[in-house]
Amino acid sequence: MAYGARLESVLGASPQGFESPILRHLQGRRDGTVHVNQPADGRTDVRRARVRRHRRERQIIVFGVLIILVAIAGLFAAGVYRGDVEGPFSAPFTTPVGAFESDVTLACPPPDSYPLPSDQVAVRVLNGTDVNGLAGRAMDTLESRGFVKVAVGNWSLTHSDNVRIVFGAAGVQHAYTVARQFESAGLVLDNREGTLVDVILGDGFAEAPALRDALAPELSPDLALSANAECLPVSLITPRPAPRNLPDNPLDPSPEPSASASASPSPSAES
Repeated sequence: MAYGARLESVLGASPQGFESPILRHLQGRRDGTVHVNQPADGRTDVRRARVRRHRRERQIIVFGVLIILVAIAGLFAAGVYRGDVEGPFSAPFTTPVGAFESDVTLACPPPDSYPLPSDQVAVRVLNGTDVNGLAGRAMDTLESRGFVKVAVGNWSLTHSDNVRIVFGAAGVQHAYTVARQFESAGLVLDNREGTLVDVILGDGFAEAPALRDALAPELSPDLALSANAECLPVSLITPRPAPRNLPDNPLDPSPEPSASASASPSPSAES
């Protein structure tokens, strides 16, 4: 006590608000406590309040930005739903030209099409059997119904099926009109030009000729043309090679013979 008083008298009184570390240490020795140098409590509270305020400000900014982004996304989705905004997937999916592949070989008739008048369809009938005169008799029947006769002949290859109708891309409706005349007929697309339709008679037709009756309901001109199996638009069908030589079609304005390096065999006159 005396030592501290003497020291204070030597050093002088402490300024107001300031406590000498030496005197604080000596005071601690007198009352048995140890004082550690630390900032006043008021300064600590101010620093903590400042940290909390900055943290809250950052949170407000982050959540504000997120709310704005969600609102923009919602407005965009609503615009796409109403059709006011074009969406990222609004473009139609398309198949590149030349990339389409299919086992289907039957060409579909034109949409909403009906049989043509028979006098607008030119026909050549070919005999693919050993039965003499088969093509001539079939041609007589078709000609009596108004179809335009182009030629009658023999098919150089044997055809075991019933009837095959061969046509080009320009003669799809013509081919379906002719096919209606038969109970059963397969349609084959080749790369010929013009609308000439070839009718190839096979062994099945020779055994049981299956020309429909002229008054059959299937021959009604008001009955729309339709395929009897899965079909594709003619533009998606790969055509077969046409015969090297095709007769002139009197119904085509400017007939041109079709040629191909691997053409189908040409028919001969029926025996």
